[in-house]
Amino acid sequence: MNGGEAELLSVVIPTRDKAPRLRLTLACLAGEADDRTEVLVVDDGSTDTTADVLLEAAEHLTLRVLAGGGLGRAGARNLGAAYARGTQLVFLDDDVLVGPGFVAAHRHRCEPDRFVHGQLRELPAADHLVRTLDGAPYPAVRAARDLIHSGQSAHPRHRLRANALERAVEAMHGGELPDAVPWLGCVGANVSMPRDLWARVGGFDAGFGEVWGCEDLELGLRLHQAGARRDVVPAALGVHLTHRRARRWDEHAVNMDRFATLHPLPAVRELPFLLSAAGDPAVYVGRVLAGGAAPS
Repeated sequence: MNGGEAELLSVVIPTRDKAPRLRLTLACLAGEADDRTEVLVVDDGSTDTTADVLLEAAEHLTLRVLAGGGLGRAGARNLGAAYARGTQLVFLDDDVLVGPGFVAAHRHRCEPDRFVHGQLRELPAADHLVRTLDGAPYPAVRAARDLIHSGQSAHPRHRLRANALERAVEAMHGGELPDAVPWLGCVGANVSMPRDLWARVGGFDAGFGEVWGCEDLELGLRLHQAGARRDVVPAALGVHLTHRRARRWDEHAVNMDRFATLHPLPAVRELPFLLSAAGDPAVYVGRVLAGGAAPS
């Protein structure tokens, strides 16, 4: 496929009550989306000013809005993908600043049996940036994005970091660690795949419901089992606007248990050694290679 010039690409964004961050995400997309790109936002029951944000964005993007009504992230992504017209799907979260060339990078790396992980970085000081850019014109949002993405800003609030999951994916893909978990990398905040591949494996598992976490990694495992391989594309960089989430780890533990029940494998069972505040890629990979026992 290789992102043929005539192919339509669909960016699917689930959202709920994150209007200020969603606005920044859409402002970034508006700078590069062309007539071969559509953006589908699934509003999964927002009660804030999301409707106003979407009305503004429709003036700058080929935008379609779907009502999710409380499906949860897996169900909302599936709804968007089901209505997508593109042959390639990019799943993007509603709080990610994408850079110039984001769409082109995903489009270029598209292959029939490949899922593409766009590089992700965290912006710990995101709350300040969101306040600063509240109501700013779209070009001003993109100018701030460019400064952060470039890595040339000396401002401490612009410092980026890679979380443990991202470090693990990049280290395994690049050969710094054994690629013990080749399905790791289907991260719903920034991942793409052919629409046919998504449909072939049945999409995201909506059984994860509205509880946060793991529904994207579980899809990655099934994609790998279906013969798909992972690609990692630094040019498709997304900066996650880090935010606090009440009961984050409690919710994550619920979905982690469900994931391990569905797939009783060492690579799933040992994920808490990676997906935690103190996650360590080397420890996780070592435990996977040891079959779940502590490595010597």
